[in-house]
Amino acid sequence: MVGDSQESTPSRRGLIGIGAAIAGSGLVAGQAPALAAGFIDVPRSQPFAREIQWMADQGISRGWSDGTFRPYEPARRAEMAAFLYRLAGEPAFTPPAVSPFRDVTPTTTFYKEITWCQDGGILRGWNDGTFRPMVPMQRDQAVVVLYRLSGSPAVGGSAAFKDVPSSYVFRKEIAWARNVGYMLGWDDNTFRPMQPILRDAIAALFYRYSNGGAFGKGIRVQGAIAQAYWAAGGIWGRLGSPKGNERAVISGKSGARGFQQDFAGGLVLYSSRTGSRTVGGGLLTEYLGQGGATGRLGFPTGNERSFGAGWRQDFEGGFRTYYSGWNPPENRHGPVKQITSVRGGVTIRRGWNGTRVRIIQKKLGVHRTGSRQTYDLGTEDAVRAFQRRNRLTADGIVGPQTWRRLAPEYPFDMDAWRTPVAVRSNASRNERIEAMIRFCERQLGTPYTWGGAGWSNTSVAGFDCSGLLLQGLYAAGLDPQPINVVKHAEPTYRTSQQLYGDKRLASFPLAERRRGDFIFYGRTANAPVTHVTLYLGNGRMIESWSTRTSHLNYSRQPHNGYYTVKPTIKRPFV
Repeated sequence: MVGDSQESTPSRRGLIGIGAAIAGSGLVAGQAPALAAGFIDVPRSQPFAREIQWMADQGISRGWSDGTFRPYEPARRAEMAAFLYRLAGEPAFTPPAVSPFRDVTPTTTFYKEITWCQDGGILRGWNDGTFRPMVPMQRDQAVVVLYRLSGSPAVGGSAAFKDVPSSYVFRKEIAWARNVGYMLGWDDNTFRPMQPILRDAIAALFYRYSNGGAFGKGIRVQGAIAQAYWAAGGIWGRLGSPKGNERAVISGKSGARGFQQDFAGGLVLYSSRTGSRTVGGGLLTEYLGQGGATGRLGFPTGNERSFGAGWRQDFEGGFRTYYSGWNPPENRHGPVKQITSVRGGVTIRRGWNGTRVRIIQKKLGVHRTGSRQTYDLGTEDAVRAFQRRNRLTADGIVGPQTWRRLAPEYPFDMDAWRTPVAVRSNASRNERIEAMIRFCERQLGTPYTWGGAGWSNTSVAGFDCSGLLLQGLYAAGLDPQPINVVKHAEPTYRTSQQLYGDKRLASFPLAERRRGDFIFYGRTANAPVTHVTLYLGNGRMIESWSTRTSHLNYSRQPHNGYYTVKPTIKRPFV
């Protein structure tokens, strides 16, 4: 609820928060006097103690003879007339000898004040000639009288409350009160216009009217900017209070003219071509780092959206991405919450590789090691023979039907297995590096599988060099699309070469290698990349090669000179 809410104390959720938000008026929650103006029923904990104190100091509301203010009683129409008259400075006025209302006489308490309001058109009666002095004021009526007292100013557009339709009789006045911060409604975007307004809320309303609204003196939020502001939660949302009024800005990208308003927690920008958009959080830092609206990005063209493990927002001049933990440069792979799903269960034929090929060969007694673990002619012949024995179409191709007969204990789409992300979405760079290394080290001793990227049971089918590192990246929350585990098993696809050529993975000279870097090798210095290792620091690496996953010492020509190191390393987490 907001600071001008009308419910009893136990249900006044959020009142103290709004008190703290009224920085422009000098109100700070919790700094009220022990007893406002000596009222015995207004303790320090009363959300509007300071405003009640001000009302008493100004002589606007004097309380009862028993020393009470009665903050949670509704303000009645006669009282409201007295409050308004005193707020106006008690101007000279001679009340009429004959009452304009049939239920108010010259001896009625506050007769002068009631007739002063009626004479000025501020607080009027009903068509039946009554004033109804003891009827509680409604929230919408309280706004209307202040609007009239202010001279009925023009209203520069506003965001509508969901319970104040466009046909509502006092919609304009309610919009004005919200724009200038006099009455903000509730945090569920309701105004509740027909509810009675309580005496403590009258104190808050009058204080804001005289000393500046909830936003600060002279500050307002209106028009298209107000619509975006309140849609984002208004003063209770992440934008918080406005720091000033809107100002004109010109896009540094398109030259379009628009407006910007600064808030404690971000910006709202508007142009006719882009509409109203908010920028906040980490994206605000990214945006301002590029010059904001007057920089190369210009106006935002959309609001922020979830992207990977972070957020992204589009602008006239491109997009910006922000991650709350490790926040890499825009041109690098960023962290994700989950790895992109891929469709597995690809039909296996000549030239295919990977975990399923290894299982087929083991099932059929085809003995292959290292890079010979591919679906070759010998494997195809063994499959044909199996198909004939089982009265299947003997085409040498392994589809779902042949697989179910050959290896029913394993899913046909096991080639799409991806280890889940093992870090929280806001993990730091170092936490991600360590998660990648932990995954790879847990695979020590797993069987080498040409074209393999593992499975949930790694004793069945393991990894090759790049399949191990690809799953390590997944564990750390990095998904180097379009590289994926299904492509990894394709006949001519070499993930090690794809990683080496990926411009979204940062490149560094070999001499600058550090823990978490990928070191690449070819058969010769000028040959294509055919092997990759994960550098652990202190001259140690981990790799999957030949027969299993293992540790080894860094070398420029490991395995007795079988490979030669490449001059460039890749740093996934830069």
